[in-house]
Amino acid sequence: MKKVLFITTSRADYGLLREVIIETQKLNKNTYLLVTGSHFSDEFGKTFNEIKKDKIKNIIKKKIIKKKFNDKDICKYISETLHQTHKEISKIRPNVLVILGDRYELLGCAIAAMILRVPIAHIHGGEITIGAYDDYIRHSISKISHLHFPIHDQYKRRLIQLGEDPKTIFNYGGLGAHSIKKLSHYKKTDLEKKLRIKLNKKIYLVTFHPTTLEKKKSKKQIKGLVKFLNSLNDSIIIITSSNIDNESNIIKTEFTNFTKRKKNVFFYESLGHKTYISLMKISYFIIGNSSSGMLEAPIFGTKTINIGDRQKGRIMSNNIINCDYDFKSISKAFSKLKKRQIKASNIYYKKNTPINISKKILNFKFNLKKVFFDIPNKFQLTN
Repeated sequence: MKKVLFITTSRADYGLLREVIIETQKLNKNTYLLVTGSHFSDEFGKTFNEIKKDKIKNIIKKKIIKKKFNDKDICKYISETLHQTHKEISKIRPNVLVILGDRYELLGCAIAAMILRVPIAHIHGGEITIGAYDDYIRHSISKISHLHFPIHDQYKRRLIQLGEDPKTIFNYGGLGAHSIKKLSHYKKTDLEKKLRIKLNKKIYLVTFHPTTLEKKKSKKQIKGLVKFLNSLNDSIIIITSSNIDNESNIIKTEFTNFTKRKKNVFFYESLGHKTYISLMKISYFIIGNSSSGMLEAPIFGTKTINIGDRQKGRIMSNNIINCDYDFKSISKAFSKLKKRQIKASNIYYKKNTPINISKKILNFKFNLKKVFFDIPNKFQLTN
């Protein structure tokens, strides 16, 4: 029986991975979860508590907590993650390492697995996000990986363009879209008790991350968003913290100061997956540059204002409108989208996504010696 090691470094990947981990552990007792990164950080909501609630078995904890996130510290963080992951992989000796996404610390994990000759199964490859260096990381992890689970056929095409063998690429749909279909959501009354907020007005759910390829611009960018949020009268504005990235402290400071000035604005380090999704369902608008507005909000038909280039390149449903960072651009997008008729969209949804991914990981015959797949002149990439 294969020994499978999943790794999670933040709320961003765990919320999507959790169902695959649970399904894999049902089929295979030799399944482990390495938890590290921001999961243990008080500053980012100590999201390890969410993992404990799911009663995942065979958890290995590795605390790597950083307080500063400038370029130098992030380089150190990647290096430390590589070092610590190398030690844990050496102890566990898995037959496969499962990684989701494009966080910079995950690149360190992937390199460690490569050096230790452990094949990698990568989820969410082939996507494009032009404004962030996540793009470079995602494609780099794909090239180190041996099994791929993109969430759309267009992303599958890109993996083939990168030289990945079509026989190693399987589009079983998006985990986020699937989990929303299955997840039991909190009722509004339950949310009011949990958050201690009376949700009797239009709800705006806001998450804004640094656009990592636009250095030293976060302060100016967040000013336009805060100015727009300040103009939303007779509303409830719920803001969640950004990821651990360069200049995330700048964004957090602006948001916390804004919260202190406004009685209708509430800031949370982390809401937890179920609470966040439940709020998304009843929100009037999603505002910011989070991937959740791209991948999950369409399921509910919740309207999304996507600011800037961080998500540029993703396939988008008609519930989403793009705009620039300034107040005028955001306001114009808001007015335009407010009039648009929206229907729930399932472009990433397929049945049985977690179990199909789990079974493929367990049954796939890995070969460490990858051959670059050259596209034949007449090859149809959609095959």
